[in-house]
Order: sequence, then C-alpha cells, then structure tokens
Amino acid sequence: MILNHLREGLLAKSKTILIQGGNAVLGQIVAKQDILIQGEKIRAIGTLQGHKADLVVDAKGLLVLPGAVDTHVHFNDEFMNTVSVHDYYSGTRAAAFGGVTSIVDFSNQIPGEALVQTIDAKKEEAKGKAIIDWGVHPVLTKPTAKVLKEIPLLVQKGAPTIKCYMTYRAEGLMVGDKDLKRIMEALKNAGGMLLVHAEDNDTIEKNVPRMIKEGLTKPIFHARSRPPDSEAKAIQRCIQLARETRARLFIVHMASASGVELVGQARGEGYDVIAETCTHYLIFTDRMLLRDDGIKWICSPPLRNPMIQDWLWRGIRDGRISLVTSDDAAYSWDAKLYGADRFDKCPNGIPGIEVRLPLLYSEGVAKGHISLPRLVELISTHPALLFGLAPRKGTLAPGSDADIVLFDPKARWTMNQESLHMASDWSAYENIPITGKIVKVFSRGDLIIDGDRCLARKGRGRYLHRRLDPSVRAFVGSPRLERSFFQTDEGLYIK
Repeated sequence: MILNHLREGLLAKSKTILIQGGNAVLGQIVAKQDILIQGEKIRAIGTLQGHKADLVVDAKGLLVLPGAVDTHVHFNDEFMNTVSVHDYYSGTRAAAFGGVTSIVDFSNQIPGEALVQTIDAKKEEAKGKAIIDWGVHPVLTKPTAKVLKEIPLLVQKGAPTIKCYMTYRAEGLMVGDKDLKRIMEALKNAGGMLLVHAEDNDTIEKNVPRMIKEGLTKPIFHARSRPPDSEAKAIQRCIQLARETRARLFIVHMASASGVELVGQARGEGYDVIAETCTHYLIFTDRMLLRDDGIKWICSPPLRNPMIQDWLWRGIRDGRISLVTSDDAAYSWDAKLYGADRFDKCPNGIPGIEVRLPLLYSEGVAKGHISLPRLVELISTHPALLFGLAPRKGTLAPGSDADIVLFDPKARWTMNQESLHMASDWSAYENIPITGKIVKVFSRGDLIIDGDRCLARKGRGRYLHRRLDPSVRAFVGSPRLERSFFQTDEGLYIK
C-alpha cells in the first residue's frame, strides 16, 4: 500500500518523464519516438533511450497522441428551463478521461452587464474545480453600440471568438442578420472570429407550432421541424455576410450536405469560412429519433439521414470540414423528460465530452474512414491552430505543453453508461463496441488519468488566454473538389 502511494506521487509529480517506445503522431508521420517531458513542457522528441529521467513510462505498443482540444462545450449552461449537469469539475474530469486536455466553453452575455463579465463568470465557475486548461467563447445576444465597443477588450483578454445564434428567438438568444454583419466587422477589426449557430429561425417558427397543432409531437418531428434546408438557408446568409465584410466566419456543429458544399465553395473563392461537425452526427442518424427513448438524441441541428452522414464523413476527408467537436450539452434525464410528450419542450443537447476520441478512432480510423494523422488534426491540431492555442496546445513538439495521450489501438471494450465518467444520469452511447482505449493522459506534464483512476488535483486547470493567428487558415487544408453529382434529400449537388 505504501509503495502504491509512493508510485502515484511519483507519477503525478515527476520533474522529468521519459515516454519510451510508443508510436507518436507527428504531423503526417507516425513513427516510434521517445518523448522527454521536463516540468510542464515537452523538452525533446527522438531516440532517447540513454537519457536519464525521474520516471520512464513504457509506451511499447501504444500510440502517443497530443492531448485533444475541444472548442465546443456547454458547462453550467442555462437553457430551456434547466442547467447542464457538467460543471468545471465533473465536466473537465470527464473530458480528461476522454483524452481532452483543453476545452473552450461558451458563456452567455449577462443581461445589463458588460460583455467582459462573460469571462469573469467562467473564471469564478472554474476556480478550485477545473482539472484541465480552459478558455471562453463569449456569447453575444444584445449587440448594442456599447457592447460592440467591448469587442477589442475581449480580444485583449484572450477571448477573441464570439458566438451568435441565428435562432432561439423565444429564448432571447437570436441575433438578426444586420447585427451579425456589425459584429463581424467589429471582430475583423479587432482580430477576432465570429462563431455562428446557423439555422433559419423563420422556418423553425413556422414548422413547430403547425406540427404541435397537428399532434406531431414525437422526437422525430424535432428533426422534421428543422430540415436540412433551414440549415442551408442560414449558412448561405452568414457566408454572404462574410463575403461582404471579408471577416473570418466559423460555422459550428454543421450537419448538412448543403453546408459542406457552401463552405467548400466559399473557401474555393478565397473567403475565410471554416466549419466543424460533431461526434454525434458522425455516429448516429435520425433513425434514433424513432425509438421510444428518442428524446435522448434531440439536439440542434438535428441528426440527419445516412446519406447526409456519409457526406459529412466526405467533408472531413477532403478538408471542407476542419474539425470535430463534442458540443457537450449534458442535461439530466428529468430535464430531457420535459419533452416526453412534446419535442419542443426537450432541452436540445447530448452529453459527449468523453466519447469523441475513442469513437472517432473506432469508427473512423479503425474502419478506414480517416487516417490516424487526420484524426489528430480534427481533434487536436486544427482546434488549437484555429482558436489561438498553437503551438502550446494540439501538437507534440519541443516547447509545447506536455499534453499527451497514450492510446492502446488494439484494446476492445464496450461504451455505455457504466464505462463512461460523464455526470449525466443517462447515456446516448449505450453498448457500442469500441476498438482502441485511452491508457494514460498527461496535462502539462502531470499524469491526470491512469487507466480508470483520475489523479488530478481540483483547480489545477488554467485559463487559456488565446490570440488568433490570421495566417492559420493556410494550415487547415483546402477543399479538394472533384466535379460529380450527389443526390440527397436536400436536392442535387455538384461536388
């Protein structure tokens, strides 16, 4: 017992650690390389067997990956008459078990308060709780002239990415097109980037009351009330605003084939338009909404059909989709049951901060959809580059933070509520066979996850002061378009 405690203390606090014999992902290369950690940083990468260290970790047979970066999470999120169950301890703990060593959380504008309060509010929430490093996306809902003048201050304080919603008028979140343009211009001048939740509010507000009146209240009608065309209309409008302003635009949780096409077209024209999709769109389809427990999979935009899902995978492979995030929105089962009889009452969101890396490896790499280096780009390198965290995050390189995941590519296990560590009392990811398992996770040189044990001290996570690099777009891949035709329920597209 004493030896075990001594071992845990050594693992958690060693000044120098040598990770030896693993297959490291270094850009497009996967090679057997040793990694030397000194303090919080990676000191050296190479053949280092003769190098002395306080601790040697045998990584033979394991993959050595940079810690994942999740730039789309909702902790302590107040939405649709409830609050998400992930706070800065339970949320970052679950993230760490999923190989995530950095997150960026959304913080809604507080009515009547300065926009900078969105950062201060999250610092208070994270204090004494966060176990991994974290940053903030302010969410702007009331774009007054006074608020717009605060944007340069937010950029200076390390929160250069601001989110706006094109829907959720009833929840007080929606921002109209004229205001979006003003925000884009302000962000462009300040060195920031606008993140947009792109769904056409008029379409949704027309469909939902009609469906409820007609008794079409089951979960599948949530998806049918927000068809792919409603997403396409909104994406097209905000891309046009990006054309007019020449501002950088980021489309969150894209889930439509037409969205992939529109982003590819805009980027082909030279506009700085970037998009992500999320784990659940790549794993589930709208068939889940036909189940008796279909409320588990109500999210916005909704899950789509298998053909559109295939199109999202294609966008990931050819570069039109630049990263994959979790969009973790973990509401309790009692809260989800608000929508048991009416889909429009169900809080939109799926707990998913822990599952991204193992699922994308199992369903993506192991099944041949994407390469291992592409996986690392999608969940580590590109999020860090695009959101102002590179080179300290998202890569294995001397001088970068020692955020490292040791991953067993051959391990097999079953993902379900019992095997996961998220705080929600239900799971959308039940009894899914997984190939590949996280073995250890280091954050700034500290071993924070060792198998099924969390060794991290509460409150060790630090605020991530971010600064965008305008040249980064050159590194995130250009769409490689071939001319062919593809039929979906959204229409005929030239690819």
